[in-house]
This record gives sequence, structure tokens and C-alpha cells, in this order.
Amino acid sequence: MDDGDHPQGDFDGSGNASWGEADWAGYLHRNDLEVGRFLSYYTEVKALPDRLDISARRMGWENADWGPGDTAEDLSEDENENPDLPYCIHQHPVYVVARALGLELSRSFQRLCTDAGPLLTANDATNVVLSFWDSQHQVIMAINATDTGDLPLALVHMKRALSSINYAIGLTAGLPSAARLSSAEATQDIEATLFDLREVCLRVMADCRWDEKKK
Repeated sequence: MDDGDHPQGDFDGSGNASWGEADWAGYLHRNDLEVGRFLSYYTEVKALPDRLDISARRMGWENADWGPGDTAEDLSEDENENPDLPYCIHQHPVYVVARALGLELSRSFQRLCTDAGPLLTANDATNVVLSFWDSQHQVIMAINATDTGDLPLALVHMKRALSSINYAIGLTAGLPSAARLSSAEATQDIEATLFDLREVCLRVMADCRWDEKKK
């Protein structure tokens, strides 16, 4: 295999070259715990209108943490205590929130499917799940773009995320009334979570546009 078979560029990875598979497995496990921690806070205060901000404060995040990726100078003291800890988008608050809200959507829709049973067609369920997946995928791609400094690309991904979220909202509202009524709480949770994910997108887009103006 010659050099032409390898990508040519300056990217050398975001991680520590000395890390092995076990190190990364532990890293991702700790990230899963952070996602679970946010989700537990979010679930606890889901009846409150400012549940996103309350959950973020409990995680120890400031308002600035919702913006595009931080530079090395912006890392907190805790992050600097271990200089060997690599930075990945997994640590980005918006990534944690997107994953947590994605889990909440899946969990709530599973309850709806269980309660509704044959009232939901396989086609309806598939379309809803795919819309959830694409929404989360687009948000994560946008976070990656902010970390590489490509804010216009982040905006495009967030616009795609909004389209998927709006589509998911429409699909959920269009489910058979009998199915929605059979699991009213789960249906309400899905709609509320979709609107929260939409709010996250709008916040990040506003920050990206603000940063672009400052250039």
C-alpha cells in the first residue's frame, strides 16, 4: 500500500497516541455515565419549563458551554488537572444533551409502542424512529463542525437537524388518535423532548452566527 492510499492532511487525531482500546473503552463508559447523569436530572425536572437550563446547571455547566467548541485556553481547571486526557466531542455539553434527549425519545416511543400495540403500523413506527435518528445525527455532526472551526457547516447541519425534528413532530402528531391516547404520557414526553432538542439547535445556531460576526 503506497502513500496515495492514505488521506493527506494535517489532522493527527484528537486523542492520546498512547491510549489503547481499554483506555478508550473506559473513556466512553465515563461519557455514558455523564449522559445518564444529565438524563436523570432532566427526567426529574421535566415538568418545569426551564428544565434544560436547570439540568445544565446541575451538571456544572455555564451558559457559555452551550456555544461552539472551546479552545484549549477555555478548558476548566478540572479538565486541566489531567493533561493526558484527550479532548473529543464526547465531552461537549451539547453532545451529552443530544445523546440524552435521543435516549429519552427512544425510551418514550418504546413505551408508546408497547401501550399502542397493533394501533401503530410498522411503517409509522419506522418513520418516527428514523426521524429521531437523523435529528440526533445532524446535531452531532454540527457539534463536530464547531470543534473544527467550520461554523457555516455547523449551521447547515443544524438546519438539517431542525428539518428532521419538525418532521418528527409532524409524524408524532399524525399518529392514530387511538394510539396517542393509549399512551398519553409517553406521547407528551416525546413532543416535549423534541421541542427541547429544537431549542438546543436554535441556541447553537445563534452562537455560531454570533461567532461568525465577530470574525
